Formats: sequence, C-alpha cells, structure tokens
Amino acid sequence: MKRVTDLVVRGAAISMAAFHIYTAYAGTFYPYIQRSVPLLLSLIITFLTIRAAKSADLESRVPFYDWILVGLSIPVIGYVTFASDHLTDRWPLTPSFPMSPLEIAFGLLAILLILEATRRTMGWLLVGVAVAALTYGLLGEHVPILALRHRGFTILQVLDYLYLTDNGVWGVALGVTATYVVLFVIFSAFAERAGMAEFFIRFASSIAGHTRGGPAKVAIVSSAMIGSVTGSTIANVYTTGQFTIPLMKRLGYRPSIAGAVEALASNGGQIMPPILGAAAFLIAAYSGVPYVKIALASLIPALLYFGGLLWFMHLEAYKSGLVGLPREETPNVFAELRKGGHLFSPLIVLIGFLVYGYSPMRCAFYAIIFTVVISWLRKETRLGPREILQAMEKGAKNAVLIVVACAVLGFVIGTFTLTGLGLNLSSAIIAFSHGYFFLCLVFVGLACIILGMGMNTVSAFILVSVIGVPALTAYGVDDLVANMFVFYFALLSHITPPVCLAVFAGAQIAGANMWETAWVAVKMSSVAYLLPFLIVFMPSLLLLGTPYEIALDTVIAVLGLLFIITGSQGWALHRLSWPERLCFIVVGACLVWPDGTIRSVASVLALVLGIFTVMRAKRGDNR
Repeated sequence: MKRVTDLVVRGAAISMAAFHIYTAYAGTFYPYIQRSVPLLLSLIITFLTIRAAKSADLESRVPFYDWILVGLSIPVIGYVTFASDHLTDRWPLTPSFPMSPLEIAFGLLAILLILEATRRTMGWLLVGVAVAALTYGLLGEHVPILALRHRGFTILQVLDYLYLTDNGVWGVALGVTATYVVLFVIFSAFAERAGMAEFFIRFASSIAGHTRGGPAKVAIVSSAMIGSVTGSTIANVYTTGQFTIPLMKRLGYRPSIAGAVEALASNGGQIMPPILGAAAFLIAAYSGVPYVKIALASLIPALLYFGGLLWFMHLEAYKSGLVGLPREETPNVFAELRKGGHLFSPLIVLIGFLVYGYSPMRCAFYAIIFTVVISWLRKETRLGPREILQAMEKGAKNAVLIVVACAVLGFVIGTFTLTGLGLNLSSAIIAFSHGYFFLCLVFVGLACIILGMGMNTVSAFILVSVIGVPALTAYGVDDLVANMFVFYFALLSHITPPVCLAVFAGAQIAGANMWETAWVAVKMSSVAYLLPFLIVFMPSLLLLGTPYEIALDTVIAVLGLLFIITGSQGWALHRLSWPERLCFIVVGACLVWPDGTIRSVASVLALVLGIFTVMRAKRGDNR
C-alpha cells in the first residue's frame, strides 16, 4: 500500500509541475481551471504526506480517512475545473443563478477540506484567522461596534461568494500563485538539483571565508544569493545554515550569534532580486506595477540590508577578536568559477528576459530549460531524466504550502471584500492615528508583525495588505511604496519574538537557546526595522525619482545606517564608551530623518564625530 501511496504522491507532484511548465510555454487556461488544478493536486499531496496527528508515524500506512479526504477533494475541486464556463457566465448572489444542492454541498466540503489542509501544513493559527473571517461574514451584522458592522449575509450568499466566484478561494492570491509563484518555486528546485546552492556557498567562501569573521560573511553572501532563488526564509536557513553555522561556532562565534546571523541573512534573501519572495508577485498584481520594476526597485534596499548586516558582523569580529578561515581551508575563487561558474548563467538569463520585457511566467520557463541545458556542461551538475523528474517532484511539493495558504486566505480576502471590512479597518487605522502619518506607519507595521507571526510571508502580506495599503495610500503614499512597506514588515514577523520561525530554525541548527538567539537577532536587525520607514520617506531608494535624488538618498541612507550600526555595536576602530555610542546612534538617526535642515546639521556632526574617533584611535585610547 505504501508503494501505491508513493506513486500517487509522486504522480500528483510531477503532474502539478508539468501543468505549470506547460502553461508557461503554451499560455494559461481560464482562471478557474488554472487555479483549481494546482489546488486539487496540492490537497492530494497534503492529505497523503502529512498525517492528521503530528505524532503519527509518516512511514506507516496512510489511514483510510486520508484516502476519503483525497476522494472528496477530487469532485469538490474538480467541479470548479469542469464547470469553468458556467461559473464565468453566471451572476453570483442573484435569484437568477441560485446555488444548486450539489454546489452547496461542494462549497461546504471545500471549506472543510481547505481548512484541514491548512491545519496540517501550517497549524491552527491560520485556520483560526480563516474561521474568524467566516464567522464575521455570517454574524457580523450583530457586532456591537458600528464601524465593524455589516448589513448581513446568509450562509448561501457567503458560500456563493467564496466558492463560486473569483473573489474568494479562486481570487487574486491563488491566481498569482498558480500563474507565477509555483513556476519560480519549480525553477528553484531545478537550480538546487543542478548544484547551484552548493556552488553559491563555495563561491561565497572563496571570496569572504578568509576575511575577519569570514564564516559569518559567507553566511550572509551565500544566503543573499541562494535566497534570491529559493524565495523562502526557512528553506534558506536549512540550506546554508547546515554549512555556515558550524563554521561560525568553530571560529569562536557564540551559538546564539551564529543562529541569528543565518536567520537574518536568510530572511533578507526574500528582498534580493531577481526573484525575491513569493509575495513580490502579489505586489505586482495588487499595485499594477510590472514584476521587473518590483525586482529593480528592491535592489537598493536589498543592498542596504545585506551591507548593514555585513558591517554589523565585521564590527562583531573586531570586538570579539575573531579571525577568518585558514587560507588552506578556503576554496580558490578561480577554481570554483571553473567548476561551477556556469550555474550563474540561469540567473543571468532570467534577468535578461525580465529586462527585455518577457512575462515573469515565460522568463521562468526559459530559466528552467536553460538550467537543464547548462547543467550538461559538467558531469557533476548534469540533469538527466531521473534528476529532472526529481526536481519537478520537489518543486511541486515545495509549492504546496504556498498554494494551500493562498486558498485559505481566499476566505479572508473574500470576506473582507464582501462585507467591506478591509476599508472599515483601514479607516479605523487612520482614525486612531489622529492625522499623524508616522503613527499610521507604526500601526500598520505592528499589524504586519502581529498578524504575520507563525505564518509564511505570503500569508502575512495578504492579510495586512488589504488593511494597511489603503490606509497608507489615503495619506498620499505611492501604491508601490505602500505595498513594499507592508511586504518588508511582513518579513519582519519571521525574526520578531515571540514567534520568529526563522530565528528558531537557526537556533535549532546552532544548538543555541531560542530566546537568547531571538533577542540577539533583534539587536542585529536595526537595518531591517528601519528599512520600511526609509522607503516611505525616501521613495527614491525604490528608484522613484531622478538619478540625482536616487544617488543622494542612497548615500545618506548608507551613512546613516553605518553610524546607527556602529553605535549599537559599540566599536569604531576602538571600543566606544556609552556617550560615544549614543552620539553615533543619534547622528545616524538624524542623517536619515526626512528633514533637510536636520540632515545638514547631522552631516557636519558626522564629520566631527568621525575625525574625533580617528584621532582617539591614533592615540591608542582603547578603554
């Protein structure tokens, strides 16, 4: 029986990958078909590979009730696939097109199946959010708070809207995932199977491994490169962390620091072009900005993020007296380029096609094909038929969590749209901020972190974007800037206590105390927490402005962040006293403050502070 299960799972995964690769080449099907097919296959994979009870043995035979869930999923989701024309032509929520008894039964079962799949893949938190949204849709007319009350909807109206229209389960979130995101996850699996991740780690080690604090810098550089392909924080931690964290510990880094730096570097991979995280495709859909512009706009913030992290760890190495890897243990950069340099080319091809103007879907298709072809240059990286099928299977399985998350979030988005709750909550944020723009930013940022805890970035972004983006645009913030602000804060939920999954993953590999690692990560995250505010007050960092404005604001941001990090680390050519640290932090904050006069004064103070620090270092004063 286990062999049958394995064949079904593998067949479903490969079929899912083949479906997306085919549609990338030949064009997508009608929306209901394009979105229902991957969801159906994802439900089959989920119910056959993840047991209902966490303690159950995965090697044991699949329980009969899981096969029943698979059997129910096929007609419930398959109905939408085969009734695509009917669903497109009907008028929802009207007496002319009432739900049939079969559609009512299928709609109720779809909700239960998707909630159960969500519970198995992501736990109870997101299930609770979805159930709360459904409950509000049914009972929101009785809410005592007038601003949150709606006119009232019957269970059939809610069911009709969520199951039979493209505003609920089959809405934009699942649409973007089924069109673009899954395809890039499959490309990531092909790149990993060809050895791209291993090459990036060796290449980063050959560049930075021998420098002071080298292993930490290797973790940062390799995570940036790998994260730009995987688009997943947790996957990035487990890919690079298995190599970098033991190296950091070996050279003297505390386990908590080793786990924290890997978590932060891996999280930053989701804002690193050319692919970014999966939520970037949703930003393109919601803001109406082409994906290639999203990728380009994220370049400067990504460089600031990783540059700040490198500077932090550089100062940490000086403070702690840490050295790099011995020269004989670091790979030769030219030898690594000869062995694996060809693995850079799929990313170059991907970027080239994006810049040339091809759709992201077509670009991902060409990148997959090119990865297979270029892998044949060397025996160690060659992808044969078996490896191709393995990559397709792994890519589809990796995408299951995102597909299920977007499906269940369709309940939330659909309820918000049907009842108008999203606009009401946005109005509430504006009202609570009392006209203070900065306060509105803080409220939206806190909502992102709180709602995103324990979820993947896609879930966190979708939940808050329907509330936060309208609130920010009401203050005149550009639509792209507002979406990126929410996106960056959604990422912070991975590294912010108490539920910081990326940090906990890093701590697990490092064998460190989870809470100690979490607070170390917060200390190291000054750039990460400032970045969303910087792009709002300096939209030129997203390439929205003249070349002069972009260059000037970039220089100001770099200097400001360098001073803030230096102050927080307490080291600048020598150990800084507490008054000196405070001066560095204040000057850095004033440099990035959105006021020309304050910036001018801060520039003079920065020069004075820099001269004073150099002179003190020359005197050998190193208290």
